[in-house]
Amino acid sequence: MIDLAGLAPRRLRHAGEWPVPPPRRAPIGSALRALQDSMPVCDGDAAPVLSGSGAERAMLIGQAPGWREIETGLPFAWDAGKRLCGWLSAAGVGLDDFRERWYVTSIGKCYPGRAPGSSVDRPPSREEIARWTPYLLREIELVAPAVVLLVGGIAHRYAFGPRRKLDELVGRELSWDAAPGAAVLCLPHPSGASTWLNDPAHVELWRQGVELLRARWSELPG
Repeated sequence: MIDLAGLAPRRLRHAGEWPVPPPRRAPIGSALRALQDSMPVCDGDAAPVLSGSGAERAMLIGQAPGWREIETGLPFAWDAGKRLCGWLSAAGVGLDDFRERWYVTSIGKCYPGRAPGSSVDRPPSREEIARWTPYLLREIELVAPAVVLLVGGIAHRYAFGPRRKLDELVGRELSWDAAPGAAVLCLPHPSGASTWLNDPAHVELWRQGVELLRARWSELPG
């Protein structure tokens, strides 16, 4: 078991090979596959970014894919994914576990593009969030996960409202009406552009969040 006390989240990354498999989909004929196939395509006829069959007991909800995720169709396929998987490994979730045993989706499923005059990706707009909300809520309903991990401020505000601060969410087990019965956990976005982890007090909350995830993940059937 990894000792979380000495871990620095900004330095924690997946090390070793980084395969980028095709995104998984639910079985043909299932209600979830019908939902996945009914989702609108992104610019350039790219498929919406998500991966999962519906058999998973854990679900991760991010905020929106980047351009590399649009290219591959696979959520967290590049740099932020390597940091995220480093964090997950501290909770006992290996890369294969994440790719094969988690349903991974997001608030917006298309690349929102760059913020004007910036090298940073912009968050999904209100219109984009509204467009994808019926699909996301139905995904959650059909998968019925036991554990939901919300990653990034957009996902946190989507679930708990715009006035809830990250300090009030990370490191605690929460409940969410959209995922009844699930243990809902929050982590900051793993992007290097996020500054939330610059505060040592926030790093301690991150550690508590990873510890909670480790406990809930260990309770799920293999």
